[in-house]
Parts: sequence; structure tokens; C-alpha cells
Amino acid sequence: MSDEGNHGDLRFLMGLFLGGLIGALVIFFLGTKEGRKAGKLLEEKGKDVLDDVEGQLEELEQKGKEIVKQGEKLKDQVVNEIEEKKEVIAQSTAEKLDTALAHIEELQEHGRDTTADLRRRLFKNIPKRR
Repeated sequence: MSDEGNHGDLRFLMGLFLGGLIGALVIFFLGTKEGRKAGKLLEEKGKDVLDDVEGQLEELEQKGKEIVKQGEKLKDQVVNEIEEKKEVIAQSTAEKLDTALAHIEELQEHGRDTTADLRRRLFKNIPKRR
């Protein structure tokens, strides 16, 4: 229990200190001539900082919009290039497929010729059916 009592006392003293500090600052800024001057100076500096931050935010927003536009252009270029490559690949594939089919037809024709030749040689003595 003594630990909890010490923490409570410490919190109370800390709150008392912070309250006194805040009160002193309020009295200084509102109750004295120097405090009012310092308050006005802080206010002006704060406004300057806010103006700078707003300007930088606007600049960043503009740059962000430009980056988005550049990204859109790049996306369009990539899509166009892919479409072009797709057409080239499709044409090339069609040509290769046509060549392969022609080769298969040649092999089939050669197979028919070979089969016919074998039949003539092996079965020349057997009469043909009609």
C-alpha cells in the first residue's frame, strides 16, 4: 500500500507543478506587457510557419498530381507496347503453326507414298479388289 500512496503523492505533486506552470504562463502572456508582446510575436511566427506549411502542402499536391499524370502516360505506353507485342507474337505464332502444319502434311503425303510403294512391292502378285 505504501507504493500506491507514494505514486498518488507523486501524481498530486506533478499535477500541482504543471498547474502552477500553466497558470504562470497564462499570467505572463495575458497580464504583462512583455507577455503580450511575446504572445503576438509567437502568433506571428506561428502564422508564418502555417503559411509555409500550407505552401509546401500545395506544392506537394501539385507534384503528386504531376506524378499521377506521368504514371497514367506510362501506363498507356506500356499497354500500347503490350498490344503491339501481342499482335507481333500472334502473327509469328500463326506463321510458325502454318509452317508446322505444312510440314505435317508433307510427312503424311510421304507416308501415303511410302505405304503405296510398300503395297506395290509386297502385294504385286495379289489381285486388286475393286
